[in-house]
Amino acid sequence: MARRIFRRKPKEEKKETRAQGSERTSLQELCEGDSELYNALSLTVFLNSEVTVQGGIDPYLSKAQEYEKNNDRLQARISYHVAGEIALYEGNLAQAQKAFKKAAEQDPKSPYQKAYLFFGDRANAEKALKVAQEFYVKTGKIVKT
Repeated sequence: MARRIFRRKPKEEKKETRAQGSERTSLQELCEGDSELYNALSLTVFLNSEVTVQGGIDPYLSKAQEYEKNNDRLQARISYHVAGEIALYEGNLAQAQKAFKKAAEQDPKSPYQKAYLFFGDRANAEKALKVAQEFYVKTGKIVKT
């Protein structure tokens, strides 16, 4: 029985990993060597957007506000982060900036803090939004409404 525990993963899982790796390469190409932009987007762009964006941004903002009211800062940060990702996906710059700003306020020691602060600068946010939209179109993950 011990031998079954150490079996290799099925080939399907390996293919999925390779696909995500090529998407990351696409993102790197779109960032054109701008490591700060790449670092921010690599933490905020969806690789698998289909499930998360179906409900839209509102449920995540509502949850974040509820968590914030209950002083659950970690969950509030996470919900604001996802709301920011959805806003970025939808091409809504103002909402993305607002959500990432709120995420930064909830947890100043978050490992995502640099990415949140990157979006605080309008020029950075505009550049990130443009690259994110190109990424979604290039990878076929954009959902036009």
